[in-house]
Amino acid sequence: MEKYAQVEDGADGARYPFWALVRDDLWVLDRGEDLVLTSRGQRPTLESLDRFDPAGGLREDDYSLLQAHPEAAASVAAGLILRYFYPLPPNLLREFGLHELLTGRWADALRPQLGETFKDRDAIWRAYGGQKMAGIGCLADGILSAFSDEKGPYNDSRIPDTNWIAYVGDGLSGDPKITDGNELMAEYQAAGRPLRYWHKPYQGQFSFETWAVITQRRFRWGRGADKEWRREFHWILAPVPSPERETWPADVLEALDADTGTLYDDTDSYHPGDVDPKARDTSESDEDAYRRLTQNAEANAKRRGQLKKPSLADRFVRDASARAAVIRRSKGDCESPECAGHPKELTTAGNPILQVDHVQDLAKEGSDVPWNMIALCPNCHALKTYGVNREKLRRLLAAVAKRLHAQALR
Repeated sequence: MEKYAQVEDGADGARYPFWALVRDDLWVLDRGEDLVLTSRGQRPTLESLDRFDPAGGLREDDYSLLQAHPEAAASVAAGLILRYFYPLPPNLLREFGLHELLTGRWADALRPQLGETFKDRDAIWRAYGGQKMAGIGCLADGILSAFSDEKGPYNDSRIPDTNWIAYVGDGLSGDPKITDGNELMAEYQAAGRPLRYWHKPYQGQFSFETWAVITQRRFRWGRGADKEWRREFHWILAPVPSPERETWPADVLEALDADTGTLYDDTDSYHPGDVDPKARDTSESDEDAYRRLTQNAEANAKRRGQLKKPSLADRFVRDASARAAVIRRSKGDCESPECAGHPKELTTAGNPILQVDHVQDLAKEGSDVPWNMIALCPNCHALKTYGVNREKLRRLLAAVAKRLHAQALR
């Protein structure tokens, strides 16, 4: 307790957790009934422990289980290490007598394992316990999980050109608060701790897809379950191969080092009416709105360009005002002059089925500004990305985006 939990008096500090194990029937004491408890009955007094010095240990059935199944013992110990002793202090495994069981492979002993698949949340709960329904919460081992269901009310998404994830925070309607799941996410972000990311594709099954760490937190506009516009937390998750920090890619470590815990408020640079005609301020013309959004996008692009060492999140998290400008410029139509038919059906959120894309990708030094962006229907987007004539189409779309941008400014 003194060495690994920074407790001044280890004997006194151990009494409460020790007695909690006894109360939870996980630790059995001989002559435990003879111990004298403190005035509030929360723990035995040190004097009575010294006087009776009761022998104790695991319940016999638990002890037999761990003796017969070392993999179960390893899983339990690894879970406790990740929850309470992360990052792993030097020599802890040896001092706890776990070095032969876990050295060099403690993370591999954790359960569930990467790739495990379940029919639904109830099946996960039956296997691993913990909270049963919330989108953000802990399994029985106390390690945080973030669940993403493509059929659910949240607009979680992969950040284009990366495998990073923009994960919408807790709260179905109204502006969110740092409570419940969001509070847990904030704690994990501050500590740089890994969490489990679960994903369920449409009509698919939940799978433990990856370990991830939080590199940024942002405010963006989104629709709640009541279909009303509200601010949403977007937690930027970087996938990592395991909970061991030594295995994390350099760009993830750089993003964590650069993260100051700042809340980036993107809701100041655009309005719901910029992407939703029904919420539009009719006192502002389309031209004035486009000019305002373009100025915000160019200012943000300039700020990013001045960063001495931009992280992957700084380079690839898309600017919301730039996207809003292109949506407003397109008036809900595909901007490709070769479009063979834009589906007019709306998304479940009530928006046009349009995908705002960079003509020159950000990964290839493209700019995150409206003149390098174009609104495409899913068909034209697929042609630009996979079509045999995609390079010719890209050149055409680059010219179109610049022309439409100039027209909108006029």
